[in-house]
Amino acid sequence: MNLDGLRPWGGLVGGSPDSASVVVAGIAYDGSAVYRKGAAVAPQRIRSLSAAIPPVTEDGRLLTGLQVADLGDLDAGTDIETGWSKVAEQLSRIRPEAFLTVLGGDHCTVISTLAAQVKRHPGLAVLWVDAHPDLCDFSRGGRWTCGCALRRALDVSGLDPARVVIAGGRDYDPEELEFIAANGMLLVSAQELAREPVRAAEKIANRLASQKVHVSFDIDALDPAFAPGTEIPSSGGLSTRQALELLATATARATLVGLDIVEVSPPFDNGDITTFAALKLIFEVWGMAWNRRGVAEPISSEGHGKR
Repeated sequence: MNLDGLRPWGGLVGGSPDSASVVVAGIAYDGSAVYRKGAAVAPQRIRSLSAAIPPVTEDGRLLTGLQVADLGDLDAGTDIETGWSKVAEQLSRIRPEAFLTVLGGDHCTVISTLAAQVKRHPGLAVLWVDAHPDLCDFSRGGRWTCGCALRRALDVSGLDPARVVIAGGRDYDPEELEFIAANGMLLVSAQELAREPVRAAEKIANRLASQKVHVSFDIDALDPAFAPGTEIPSSGGLSTRQALELLATATARATLVGLDIVEVSPPFDNGDITTFAALKLIFEVWGMAWNRRGVAEPISSEGHGKR
């Protein structure tokens, strides 16, 4: 792809982590993936292709007032069980006014992300968009594998499970369903979202209303037709359009404070369509957060400058 003359993140890069409105960090780790590895190379691929995205939301609002500081990739080492806390400490030092955007990596990178977000935003709520709840205590040979990502994140962060909403689920272990029921978690399946999209999204919106919300988005929430490049493709998922509508409606009465995109696996992608789906989600969530803060402005007749 010819990206000559284009700057990363739609040309929005500028300022320092101490002043930027968005801080991006990668966690190039896929040591918890037990099916297909490759997510460790996603942060750099996402960054590279971000230059192709214009700084304009799909509802026609400019993001040119938004400054993005990219910290590069943070090192979790070779084992997330021993490396998560170092990354969490680095992320927790980012000022809470900045919108944190983390590029995974497999979904166990969320352990660091949520541990940091709970410190940055006490009382945090989480929208977990994923084909899998990742709530097993032990899965596929260990307690720190991809099937345990949310369970370990809850353990280390102290986050109340009842403050987590799971959307797009369609593949479960029985243990996970038991945990969800026992802890008052809300699960809205992919089937429910497909059958009654507005009602299902409003159910989530009611739970998240007036909360500070972090969105953890596993790209396998999308159907493999829209995101083939992932560790565990799961049929029957959301379209990219459905995912965008879900995020907009479900968080409409909440305050968005962060996003992580995980499980993009470029080695298994087809023409970068999975990476571009991730980028679409990132830029639109930025727009949702900033539209509500009154920062993103409608396009004027004068247009905008070059990226």
